[in-house]
Amino acid sequence: MMTDMEEAEAREFQSQIKKRNSEDDGMDFKDAVKKLAEGFLNQYQVQWEQTEKKLDEVRNKQETLLNQMQIENKKFQNVFDDVKLNEMFQTIKVSQSKLILMKKEMASIHERTFRLKKRALKLQQMIQKEALNREQQREQEIRREQELIGKPVLG
Repeated sequence: MMTDMEEAEAREFQSQIKKRNSEDDGMDFKDAVKKLAEGFLNQYQVQWEQTEKKLDEVRNKQETLLNQMQIENKKFQNVFDDVKLNEMFQTIKVSQSKLILMKKEMASIHERTFRLKKRALKLQQMIQKEALNREQQREQEIRREQELIGKPVLG
């Protein structure tokens, strides 16, 4: 059998072996983790870089679009803020209303003048008829008078 000393040495040796095994396990685990992480990163790094490039590209396009939209918004705001332009539009509305009223009034005046001309023409025709009738009556009266007076006898 083994002596106490040998047993103590054996225990110490076993504990050293256990320490080494645990250190080796820890080392192996650390190495394994490191290798797994490197493998994982290597496998997806290209995709991540491509995705990062695409995201940068999208971000740049968005910034460009945002700047363009801000410029367009400023233009629209300037148009809306332009007091003279708003006043001009108000003047146009008022002028358009006046123009519509003037057109209606002109149409009404045209209709009235047309009726007045028609009436004046009828009156003129009636006056001419009456004048013609009077002239005819006067001629008839003159003929009657001449017939009544008789003709002098020459002899």
